[in-house]
Amino acid sequence: MRSVMCLIALLLVATDDPPKQHSQATYREHAAAVNCVALSHDGKLMATCSDDDTIKIRDAVSGKVTATLRGHEDSVLSVAFSPDDKRLASGSADDTLKIWNVSTSEMVHTLKGHSDSVNSVAYSPDGALLASGSDDDTIRFWKIPGGKEAGTLKGHTDSVNSVCFSPNGKLLASGSSDDSVRLWDVAKLRQRSTLDEHGDTVNAVAFSPDGKTLASAGSDGDLILWNVASGKLLETLPAHDGDVLAVDFSADGKRFATAGSDQLVIVWDVATKSEILHCQGHADTVNDVTFTADGKQLLSASEDNTVKRWTLPKTLP
Repeated sequence: MRSVMCLIALLLVATDDPPKQHSQATYREHAAAVNCVALSHDGKLMATCSDDDTIKIRDAVSGKVTATLRGHEDSVLSVAFSPDDKRLASGSADDTLKIWNVSTSEMVHTLKGHSDSVNSVAYSPDGALLASGSDDDTIRFWKIPGGKEAGTLKGHTDSVNSVCFSPNGKLLASGSSDDSVRLWDVAKLRQRSTLDEHGDTVNAVAFSPDGKTLASAGSDGDLILWNVASGKLLETLPAHDGDVLAVDFSADGKRFATAGSDQLVIVWDVATKSEILHCQGHADTVNDVTFTADGKQLLSASEDNTVKRWTLPKTLP
């Protein structure tokens, strides 16, 4: 009887496991770890950046490389398209940001001011500001299009690993190696709140499409959801077996995806806060993940030197 009960228990656990998905395409053109993948707002282009010091622009549908951008002197750690998709910003371990003309692949500006690696770049929703987070523990704002420095945010006591604007552009969220998440008032250039529930480095932050929820990904293995208005913790989700390195919401706000050092991409249901899909196939840490605009696919970037495309099953909740 005991063995029968054990078998039933194992079967119940198996049925509770999220379904697994394998990638539909793998892109291998980078010669080193891929740190970030970004999609243009019109969905036509994909940008990837790597420890091989380059950025590659791809056709977002076919994955074919249409341009390779060279100019950084060290690993390129982050890329972001401007809201009108005419410019691409990049941050690098060479301590600089660069702005590129997407249609011509020409470098337009090199922005200097940080004294250490630039880990994250983000455009404001109106395209008037570019934010950057650095290993020098600061966040800097740059006026667009000229790239003139517009202010510095100080408060973190260790590397700033991720920055993102709220959908209305009034707030900036940052995640740091000082184990904290901070919210900043963009207009007043001052800190609004410190969110301190992570037990280790905060690697990534992302706002939900309605701006009401903030997600933060930590090296403590947790994904934490916060109420933006109150700063209160809503939910702590043990997300990955190891570091959680990236998080992204689908455009409809119904799902979010996380990526981690356990080589997994996990898709979650926002309503139930439950895992609904495991994307398996990378051979090393997954550094970044992003939804396509229609929410039907995911793109992930990994230290295995590849970018993968995943099509989500139609049967998902």
